[in-house]
Amino acid sequence: MTTPTNVPAPLIEVRNLYFQYGDGTQALEGVNFTLYPGETVALLGPNGSGKTTFVLQLNGVLSGEGSITVCGLPLTKETLTRVRAKIGMVFQDSDEQLFMPTVLDDVAFGPLNQGMGEREAIAKAKLALEQASLAQVWNKAPYHLSAGEKRRVALAGVLAMEPEILILDEPTTFLDPPAERNLLQLLRDLPQAKLIVTHNVRLAASLASRAVFFEKGKLVASGSVSEIAERFHWTYSDLAPADLRYSAQRRF
Repeated sequence: MTTPTNVPAPLIEVRNLYFQYGDGTQALEGVNFTLYPGETVALLGPNGSGKTTFVLQLNGVLSGEGSITVCGLPLTKETLTRVRAKIGMVFQDSDEQLFMPTVLDDVAFGPLNQGMGEREAIAKAKLALEQASLAQVWNKAPYHLSAGEKRRVALAGVLAMEPEILILDEPTTFLDPPAERNLLQLLRDLPQAKLIVTHNVRLAASLASRAVFFEKGKLVASGSVSEIAERFHWTYSDLAPADLRYSAQRRF
């Protein structure tokens, strides 16, 4: 059989990934996953299903058993620094990523840490802030910003390092509707492939070309967002419209 030549090489390829926490909790069991250039994939599933544990494997924050390849690089201790340069991660709590006196200092920190000269790092930071529509707040202290602005500053800090892949963990947590809309528009405009960990099906449907579903440490389904939401009975909560309630009963 001839292998098709028009299929792009995957940016991320995960094979037979297992991970167990120190307390004995089996967090991942035989996960297989592939991300291709240009894709945005939503990672759906209930709390504790393994979504965040999975993405923390991709840049070596956690290390399990199995194989992970990122942009053609097998993830090992020797390649860890190069792999981390390929993946930009925005955490659920933006305050975990913002710690410098000013917004500009925060966004320039990553490029400086990569060994870039100060002038070039500042230029990269200002460009990333413009990309995130935050050029007007570069001299402010991060703690003076709104939740939506903090989230975009954290994203700008990642963009300044020019990663090929973006990973966002619950990107709309704590955001009001206008801030959520602004962030979604920014994410739509970014060219990088993306992995988005979320409980928000509306967010997933507006951004993702594909969704996968985690359950008890296993990746149990892949398909369109609407297919996954219907199969696993996800419904909107009237009290928290940006969140979703998960019904444990699966449809077979």
